[in-house]
Amino acid sequence: MKKNIEIFALIYKSIEYLHFITNQLKSDYCKVNGWDVGIRLILNDATDDVKEEVKKLDIPYTIFENPDPNEYYINRVYRAYNHGILTSNYDNLCIVNSDNAFSKNWLNNLLVHHDGINIPTPFLVESGKRGIGPKAIPINFGRSPATYNAKAFEEYAESCKINLTRNDGLYLAPVFEKQKLIEAGLYPEGNIYEGGVGKSDTTFFESSDMYFFRKLVSIYGMRHITVYNSILYHIQEGEMDEN
Repeated sequence: MKKNIEIFALIYKSIEYLHFITNQLKSDYCKVNGWDVGIRLILNDATDDVKEEVKKLDIPYTIFENPDPNEYYINRVYRAYNHGILTSNYDNLCIVNSDNAFSKNWLNNLLVHHDGINIPTPFLVESGKRGIGPKAIPINFGRSPATYNAKAFEEYAESCKINLTRNDGLYLAPVFEKQKLIEAGLYPEGNIYEGGVGKSDTTFFESSDMYFFRKLVSIYGMRHITVYNSILYHIQEGEMDEN
């Protein structure tokens, strides 16, 4: 397996989150000895303010415009994920959110389990602002970039890391092989509803990422795992919480 990976995140309207995720991606926590780690932002139907501000930052970015910028936002998110996958120059990928914060060795410890068999995802600490994922833990280390307490989160992450994996988990910040994603047909461009993909006016069945992970498991015999010494913080809501 080639030792290169790109981490990318979507951004669309918040200057505050633009700076926040840029600083996170450029931190030493996103470097791994022996790996070529790339970082990139996908400007997904971004505002003019974001497009101008990103030019001032030393970070690669791609501008992506959906055919219908007023389409349900989840559909546009998954379409932008697929665009990020298809336009990456790296063999391996990790998709993060603009409201994620990282702890020491989070990426290194995920890559230990990136072996063609596993789909490794980190253990999430969530702010509790919008409920809690079934395999996350609720601790409020800040509910916005301005209130994020990096020192407290990083101390907590170091104290609770354990060299353990368990089957299943949440779908945030997975590590994938790019070619397998393409061969499997990429993410459905929207959640799965009774009326079809992205038909949000009908009965909800399951999320796009849940469906796609299960498809990867079925096609390749892979296993979705949570890595308990890879810790991420999730502010939740992120840009959606801003006016």
